[in-house]
Amino acid sequence: MAELLRNVDLEYLLDRYPSEKEVNWGDELSLGEQQRLGMARLFYHKPKFAILDECTSAVTTDMEERFCAKVRAMGTSCITISHRPALVAFHDMVLSLDGEGGWSVHYKRADSPASTESEFIKKRSSETERQSDAMTVQRAFANTKKDRAFSASRSHSSELISASLTEEEDYVSPVFPQLQSVPRILPLRVASMFKILVPTVLDKQGAQLLAVAILVLSRTWISDRIASLNGTTVKYVLEQDKAAFVKLIGISVLQSAASSFVAPSLRHLTALLALGWRIRLTKHLLRNYLRKNAYYKVIHMSRENVDADQRLTQDLEKLTTDLSGLVTGMVKPTVDILWFTWRMKLLTGRRGVAILYAYMLLGLGFLRGVTPDFGDLTSREQQLEGTFRYMHERLRTHAESVAFFGGGAREREMIESRFGALFDHSMLLLKKKWLFGIVDDFVTKQLPHNVTWGLSLLYAMEHRGDRAMTSTQGELAHALRFLASVVSQSFLAFGDILELHRKFLELSGGINRIFELEELLDAAQHGDSGSGSSRSKSTVLDSDDIISFYKVDIITPTQKVLARQLTCEIVPGQSLLVTGPNGSGKSSIFRVLRGLWPVVDGRLIKPHQQITSESGCHLFYVPQRPYTCLGTLRDQIIYPLSCDEAEKRVSRLVEEGHESVGPTDILDAHLKTILENVKLLYLLEREGGWDTSQNWEDILSLGEQQRLGMARLFFHKPRFGVLDECTNATSVDVEEHLYRLASDSGITVITSSQRPALIPFHSVELRLIDGEGKWELRKIEQ
Repeated sequence: MAELLRNVDLEYLLDRYPSEKEVNWGDELSLGEQQRLGMARLFYHKPKFAILDECTSAVTTDMEERFCAKVRAMGTSCITISHRPALVAFHDMVLSLDGEGGWSVHYKRADSPASTESEFIKKRSSETERQSDAMTVQRAFANTKKDRAFSASRSHSSELISASLTEEEDYVSPVFPQLQSVPRILPLRVASMFKILVPTVLDKQGAQLLAVAILVLSRTWISDRIASLNGTTVKYVLEQDKAAFVKLIGISVLQSAASSFVAPSLRHLTALLALGWRIRLTKHLLRNYLRKNAYYKVIHMSRENVDADQRLTQDLEKLTTDLSGLVTGMVKPTVDILWFTWRMKLLTGRRGVAILYAYMLLGLGFLRGVTPDFGDLTSREQQLEGTFRYMHERLRTHAESVAFFGGGAREREMIESRFGALFDHSMLLLKKKWLFGIVDDFVTKQLPHNVTWGLSLLYAMEHRGDRAMTSTQGELAHALRFLASVVSQSFLAFGDILELHRKFLELSGGINRIFELEELLDAAQHGDSGSGSSRSKSTVLDSDDIISFYKVDIITPTQKVLARQLTCEIVPGQSLLVTGPNGSGKSSIFRVLRGLWPVVDGRLIKPHQQITSESGCHLFYVPQRPYTCLGTLRDQIIYPLSCDEAEKRVSRLVEEGHESVGPTDILDAHLKTILENVKLLYLLEREGGWDTSQNWEDILSLGEQQRLGMARLFFHKPRFGVLDECTNATSVDVEEHLYRLASDSGITVITSSQRPALIPFHSVELRLIDGEGKWELRKIEQ
C-alpha cells in the first residue's frame, strides 16, 4: 500500500491519518488528492482495460503524464474521456463526439485509415457551437502526434516579488480555534426549550395547552361519573327499580357521547401541539443554522461529528411528538390522582389514603432504582439511525461512481455493518424495555389488585347497616364497585406517572441532541472557540478596492500550517494565479478569504461579500465542486438571488434607453446572452426553456455544470472573482474563452489551477511550495 501511495505522491497520508481510523475522505482530501487516490486504486487492481472519465482534471500536467506512462507500462488499455489535448500523445485513436449525433475516429498510426484534410475542412465548415469541444481535440491530434505540452500555452517567465520567511526557532504557529460550546445541564436545556415553545401563556400554544388541561379535567370527571354509574347500576338491579334504571341508561348515553367527543379532541389537540412546537423549534434552529455560514462551521469546525440533518428532521420531529404526549400524560395522572384521592378519602377515610400512598411511594422508589438509563440508550439509537441514513444518502449521491466500479457488494457490506450496529443496539434497548416492562407491569398493574381487595375489605368491615336488607346490600354493592373503580383509576394514574419517568428519560436523550446542536449554532454565531487568545492578533477589514493578506497564517482545523505569514495584494486589473501541488492549501486560502475559516493571525482586507439586488457584489466565488440549486434553469444562473431580486437588478442596469418590456423579458434576454457567451445556449432548447425544473446535477455533465458556474459569475459581474479550479472539465479553448470574457467584463480573477494555459490571463502567481508553510509570490512576465 505504501508503494502505491508513493507512486501518486500521497505517502504523507500514512503519517497524517492513523491506519485504523475511519475518515470521511471526501471532506478531508482536496479534489486533486482524491483523483490521485483513484489512480492508486487503478494501480492496485491492474485491469486489462480501464475507463478514465476526466479523472486527472485536477492534477498537475507532470502527474498526469506520469500516470499515463505508468498505465501504459502496466499493460492496461485506457479508454479516456478528457478535454486535454496533451493526453492525445498517450492514445492510439481519438473518438470525437459533436453532441448532435455526429462522430469521427482518428487513428494515430500512419498506415491506419484517418480523415483526410478535405474531410476535416468540410466538417469544420459546418461546425456548430456544440461541436467546438470535439474539434479542439481533433485539431490537437492533427497538429501534433507526440507533443506532450499544452498547445495553447505561451512562453512566459516570472520574477520573484516576495517569499515566506524561514521558520524561526521562536516562531509559534497560532492555533485554529475549534468550534465548541459550554454544555448546559439538562434542567437548563429544558427551561430554554419551553421558552422557545411557549414564550407566553397567552399565545396560540398557551391556549392549546389550556384547552388540553380543560379536556383532561373533563375526561377525569366523566371517568368518575362512569365509575359511579357502574355501582348505581348494580344497586338498581338489586332493587329492581325499572324507572330509575331507564333514567340511568339515558344519563349513561349522554356521558358516552361526551366521552367520545373528549378523547378524539384531546388526541387532535395533542397533534396540533406537536406540529406547532415543531414549527417553532425548527424556525428557531434554522434562524441560526443558515446565518454566518453556521451550517458549514458545525460540520467542518466542530470537535465532534455533528449529524445536523438528522437532528433537524427526524430527531426534532420525534422530540416534539413525544413532548406533546408527555405534557398530556403529565396533566392526566396528576388530575386523576388528586381527584380520586379525594373520592377515596370520602369512602375509606385517611387510613385508606395512607395505604394507597405508601404503596405508591414504595413502588416508585423501587422502580426508579431498577430503571435503565433510557436517555443515553435512546440518544445512541438516534445517532446510529442518523449514521445508517447517511450511508444511504451517500450511496444515492455517488450512485453512478459506485455503479462504474461495480462496488455494490462493498457498499452493501458497509451499509450492513452500520445496520448491524443499529440492530444490535435496538435489540439491547428492546431487551431492557421488556425486562423493565415486566417489573413495571407487576408493580403498577398486577400487585395493586391485592391492595384493592384489602381496601374493599376495610370498607366492608366498617360499613354500618342491616346486611339482610336489599337496600343495604345495594348500597354496599354500589360503594364497593365505586371503590374498586376509584382505586383502579388511582393505580392507573400511578402507573402513568411511573411511565412518565421512563418517557422523560428517553425524551432527555432527544433534548440533549437538539440542544447540543443549538449550543453549537450559538457558538458559531458569536465566534466562541476554545482558543480565543489567538484571535486577538487578527484583524479583518472591509474595502471594495483591494484584497490584501498581511502576515496571515493559513491553518487547517487539524492545526496544520499551509502558508506561514502570507503577504500579498490583489488590486483591480491584476489577476492572481494560485499554484501548487494538491493539498498544499490553495482552496484553504479561499476559505479564509470567504470567512469560512477564521483569520487566526495577521490582517486581511477584503470587499464585503453580501449579494443584493441593489448593490450587486464585489467578491464572488465559483467553487471547485459545481453547485446546482433546486429550481429552474434561470435559477441556476441568478443564484443566490431570487427571480424577483434578479429582475430588479437587471431592470436597474438597463433602465436607461431600454424598450418598454416586462422585467422578466429583460432578465431572460440578459441571461440568454450569458448562456450564449459560455456556449450553453442549446440548453434552452434541450431542456425546454427557462422555467424547466430538473435535477440539474444529474442532467448536466461536469463540464456543463462548470460553464453554468461561470455564467453565474458573469451574471453577478463582481469586481473580484475567485475561481477554484472551476474550469478543469472544459476544453482548453473554452477555458481560454471564459477567462477572456472575464477580463473583458472587468472582473479581476483569483484563480487556483494546474493548467499552464491560464498563465497569460494573470499578472501575479502565488506559488505554494510544499503545503508545509512555504510560499513564493512572483510577477508573471509574458
